[in-house]
Amino acid sequence: MTDPLVRLQRAESALYERLCEAIASLEDEELAGLVVLGAVLARDKKDATVTIDGGVAQEDRVHILAKLRKASGYVGSYVAGALSWRRCPVLHFKFDDSLENRTRLDAIFDRIHKGDR
Repeated sequence: MTDPLVRLQRAESALYERLCEAIASLEDEELAGLVVLGAVLARDKKDATVTIDGGVAQEDRVHILAKLRKASGYVGSYVAGALSWRRCPVLHFKFDDSLENRTRLDAIFDRIHKGDR
């Protein structure tokens, strides 16, 4: 018997792969160009949090999130069909700014190391 945590991780991995395909297949160029960083399933597999690369201007994020919510029906159908799931979890999209924050901190530490202020 497989550990439930391992099954959940496998499902998350499969969900991530299919989400990347589904979003890339959208006809909206603004959405198709987004980079999916990961997908985290709730333990009951009814909800999933999808993280998107934060390399999008702050003023465009609300607009893009609205478009993603609108396209979530298509994306969910694509995922469910590709994975032979009865239904897709409810998708919750959010931007991840950790890469930008890390880059900004690295620049600050470089300036401190060089003696600049």
